[in-house]
Amino acid sequence: MKLLPNSAVRMLRLRHAAVFLLALVAGLQLATAQAPERFEKDILAFEAADKTNPPPKDAVLFVGASNTRRWTTLAADFRGWKVVNRGFGGSQLGDALHFAERIVIPAAPKTIYVQSGGNDINAGKPPEQVLADFKAFVAKVRAALPETKIHFIALPPSPVRWSLREKQREANRLVEAFIREDGKVNFVDIFPHMLGDDGKPRPELYVSDNLHLSAKGYALWTSLIRWDTALKNFEKEARTNPPPADPVLFIGSSSIVRWKSLAQDFTGLPVVNRGFGGSLLADSANLAHHLTLPLRPGRIVVYAGSNDINAGRTPEQVLASFQSFVEKVHAKQPETRITFISITPAPSRWKQAGEIKTANRLIEDFCRNNTKLAFINAFAKFLGDDGQPREELFVEDRLHLSPAGYAIWQPLVAKALDR
Repeated sequence: MKLLPNSAVRMLRLRHAAVFLLALVAGLQLATAQAPERFEKDILAFEAADKTNPPPKDAVLFVGASNTRRWTTLAADFRGWKVVNRGFGGSQLGDALHFAERIVIPAAPKTIYVQSGGNDINAGKPPEQVLADFKAFVAKVRAALPETKIHFIALPPSPVRWSLREKQREANRLVEAFIREDGKVNFVDIFPHMLGDDGKPRPELYVSDNLHLSAKGYALWTSLIRWDTALKNFEKEARTNPPPADPVLFIGSSSIVRWKSLAQDFTGLPVVNRGFGGSLLADSANLAHHLTLPLRPGRIVVYAGSNDINAGRTPEQVLASFQSFVEKVHAKQPETRITFISITPAPSRWKQAGEIKTANRLIEDFCRNNTKLAFINAFAKFLGDDGQPREELFVEDRLHLSPAGYAIWQPLVAKALDR
């Protein structure tokens, strides 16, 4: 064997030393970049804000990375919830775990939504580490706040990180399996709802960086989080009692939910009830891809909008939500006939009658221009000779319909469905 000259040996040793030093420096840089201390400024800002404006009692706290931090409409989107935003951009699950004693536990929230893990996978951590950090987070919170409900928002897909999708899915699968076994934590599976018919992320849900959510993305998340239980109940019902082919779908808010005589009122029609109480018309639009379209309904009856007006949305926004719903349905099923029942003048919301009338007029005008749309103008039928709402048409809460109220709707809807 031929030996190398001493100079060549020294050169080889120097090269090896250089490579080692570069690897060491890179490792130190990576460790520094991932050290929780890099968020100290953000954490101090949260603590300072809490001193001047303490979190409300029984708050709903969102903790996570940049999609949480950038959720500037969080309070408006979850009107009625006492929300606290604890998002800090670029963070990983280990960071939420590390700072839980400072920005999560002191707030003593009633509910926690964890939105984190995507940056972990992007940084090269395995799905098993995402699970381990979430389990540690749950244990830490549960030790201090045993009554607090914890929800995990699934790692979302994104166009820019699409190559990581299988690792994201695996992380979601591991966390969901742990949650199922634990029984006290909830998993909000947003991943499939963010995919289009091609199985890839829907572009409209992201801003130009193809990573962070757009306004439409946040609107979808809001509906998925708010109505997670209802969606799971619908899925469970569909497994035990599969919906009929070519159904007549009734969708909307609590007046649809409470229409218990629906099947009897429309004997012979394959009716399916997809009402979810308290929902906005915007929710029906946001969830159309996975709540309406899979059923392939030939006819749809929509009643919603009252809650939108009550939540401070304008009549123009109510119209836009209905237009969005129609657009999504007709893009895939152009022959589907959609009927909108006018928003009722409930006694408890009579102060909003002006906005309700305007919303009804806008939607009626929109329906007039499309032969696949119909508008049922029942507003006047709910008023007495004095021009005030007829109390007997509503139950004690003066908001939801009594049997007499549904008796007014039934023939009008039947006529619309027969056209």
